[in-house]
This record gives sequence, structure tokens and C-alpha cells, in this order.
Amino acid sequence: MVFFYRAGLLVALAVFMFSSAFGANHDNYYRSFWMPEYNGLRLDYCSYDHKECGLAIANRYCHMMGYSHANHQVIANNVGLTSFFGRHTGCQGWRCNGFKTIRCVNKISHKPPQTYHYRLQRFVLPRFNNYRIAWCYDGKKGCGQRAAYSFCRRLGYLQVKHFLIQKSIAATQAIGNQKLCFGKNCNAFKEIDCYR
Repeated sequence: MVFFYRAGLLVALAVFMFSSAFGANHDNYYRSFWMPEYNGLRLDYCSYDHKECGLAIANRYCHMMGYSHANHQVIANNVGLTSFFGRHTGCQGWRCNGFKTIRCVNKISHKPPQTYHYRLQRFVLPRFNNYRIAWCYDGKKGCGQRAAYSFCRRLGYLQVKHFLIQKSIAATQAIGNQKLCFGKNCNAFKEIDCYR
């Protein structure tokens, strides 16, 4: 019985150590940048003064791309034409090295935004196929609420909360039958508030 207790304790300890050692990056997301460029040329493997090379330059590149750091990089020898990070000068010739790949990582946020941050959305001067949305759903019927509701549903919202009319618009398009209207008699939406 003592043997099984000790074996179970050892297995639990091994699982904990494995998850600590290898699971630390489990909640990270990453992206590999192949042949990364800077100022239109391949990113040089070293800084302008050659005091920093490799992972230090890769970290700067990842910061610029919005990631926290780089955890892997591979050199590409004899690229021929590169650009130094943070400078408008570059290297030209067979001695110029760049990166073959840089892998940038970042932590996944476990605090998603509250639902009220994106439940209500106001669309000012809403458009449909590059035209202002006509006040009526099919050009003559379903004016106001019906057309605004259709617009919100097409964008994935559940309902419409508020809408305003704007009169005498040069060109509009009905959201129901795509009928176009030109002239002073055309009315459109000034704004539509959609709600999830």
C-alpha cells in the first residue's frame, strides 16, 4: 500500500513538473515571420554597429509587430541586401546576413471585454452597396423600422434600437429589393443603432 502511495505521489510530482516546464507557454500564441522585411528589404541579422545580433534584433522586430518577444530565430546567410533595424541604412554585399524566420509570441488574454462594450453599435450614414440605405425597405413599403431592422440583422445584430431619417438624398438603394432612387424625393437613414 505504501508503494502505491509513493508511486502515485511521484507520478503527480512528475506531472506538475512537466506542466510547469512545458506548459508555461501553453497559453501563448505565436506567429512565424518568414524572411522578415524592414523598410522594404530583408531585416539584417545584426544592428548597425554589430553590437547586437540574432535574438536581440528579433525581439525588437516582434515588439514592432505587437508581440511581447521572440523565442526562436534562424539566420539566413549571405542575403546580399538587408536593412538595419531602426535605421534607414542597409547592408549590401555577400557578407550581409538576414533572418530566415523569426517566431514572435504573446500571452493570450484571459479577461475578455465585457459584453456591453460591443452590444450597441451606432452606424452613421449607413450604406448598402456603396449607396445610402433608402428609408423604405422595398422603396415604397416597410419604411423606417423594417429597413433598419433588416440592416442590423444583415450585420449579425438581433434588433434595432434607434434610427433617424435624412431627407432629400441624391441617391439611395432599398435594402429589400436593391431598387435605386435618384433625385430630391429620396430619403435615407441618418443613423441606425443596432443591438446584439
